[in-house]
Amino acid sequence: MSTVRALRPSTVVVGLVTGGALIVAGWWAYRVLHRPPAGPGGGPGAAARLCGLVAGYLGVVQVVLAARLPWFERTVAMRPARLIHVGCGLSFLALIVAHAVLAIASNAASVGTPFASALIGLVVDLPYLWLAVLGLVLLLIAVVTSVPAVRRAMPYGWWHLLHLVVHPAIVISFAHQLYGPDLLTSPARVLWTALHLAALGVFAWYRLLAPVRLTLRHQFTVAAVEPETHGVVSIIVSGRMLDAVGARPGQYFRLRPLDWPMWWHSHPFSLSAAPRSDELRFTVKAVGDYSVAMAGLAPGRWLLVSGPYGALTTAARPRRPVLLVAGGMGIAPLRALFEDLDDTLDDDLDITLLYRTERADQIVFRGELDDLADDLDATVHYLTGPAPTGEQDDPLSCQRLTTLVPRLADHDAYVCGPPGMVASTVRSLRAAGLRRHHIHAEASTF
Repeated sequence: MSTVRALRPSTVVVGLVTGGALIVAGWWAYRVLHRPPAGPGGGPGAAARLCGLVAGYLGVVQVVLAARLPWFERTVAMRPARLIHVGCGLSFLALIVAHAVLAIASNAASVGTPFASALIGLVVDLPYLWLAVLGLVLLLIAVVTSVPAVRRAMPYGWWHLLHLVVHPAIVISFAHQLYGPDLLTSPARVLWTALHLAALGVFAWYRLLAPVRLTLRHQFTVAAVEPETHGVVSIIVSGRMLDAVGARPGQYFRLRPLDWPMWWHSHPFSLSAAPRSDELRFTVKAVGDYSVAMAGLAPGRWLLVSGPYGALTTAARPRRPVLLVAGGMGIAPLRALFEDLDDTLDDDLDITLLYRTERADQIVFRGELDDLADDLDATVHYLTGPAPTGEQDDPLSCQRLTTLVPRLADHDAYVCGPPGMVASTVRSLRAAGLRRHHIHAEASTF
């Protein structure tokens, strides 16, 4: 008997977002059918209304996605979550630009004026349109600073601050939306307003109030900072009733020390050991201003904490045996997963860990990993060497993986490391016969 595989959470999210957009488009179609556009500017005007409505809806979606809803953050892997966020964001921006261009073209055709004159006329005549123009400018700033080359050249804190202007841009553009012809009726206005207020409430709760509540309840405090290898430290965080936080090995938290210069934004850090009722351990590599400052935290400092987040847990493992593939600091969540497998698998264990670094002195937790391997009767391979120039010298190529891991196609694989290493390893695993739903991968950006 064949079994029906459950839909991926990311597929469910895309379906819900698409379904909502279709409902909004259906409302527009209903309005257009009851009052067809007329005159030379009627067609562009109707198209502008459609773009504006769907863009307004996607703005709500963006706010909800940015709220870090627990279900979304704990079930949708980081890569598809980013793709959903970026896809909605780009669609949102494209529809807003199309809305503006079509609305100006419609006005120009209706009154017989040049495009620039029509733009000035709309800004002067339509209520709150100048706020919408300001919102569009803020959105363009967020988009430009998110271009990879620009983002890499900026400190994370400044990029994060500029990226957040998306939310005030949506807020200040809201009043203009209510004066659109499709929202002039009272029920439509009430429903549209309620939708936006609900999204704002969700954002305020999960991004602002929930972290404060979590911090006050559990009183997260830096207990110790312990060196691991050169440039790598483990931050031991103590607190009250930490088992009630609900963290699982493989997940991460966003930590915000209440010290300058770190207090105004948070960073994600993975658990590097299974959580305990009185202690959480995070391991940090000092590669930027923020992580360097984290490594210098003094014991006793309070941390504002949100989480846990992440889908790279044993809850995603539907079968045995298990392959863990870590690159660089991607070992942190996989070290915690390695420990957790002792409690989640039967006595008949079949676990392999592949740990990739460029140099032997970059290996973190070697003693702990060897001890865990002995306890679990697991196999550990430390793969050191310079970055590969091609598949022939890649220790994580399909050929090498099938040599290192017998019956590779029967495994569930967890992969975490730098984005390029994760992408190439996933391709190798797919070429070796693993199905996509048996590969659980996250890029390590922290």
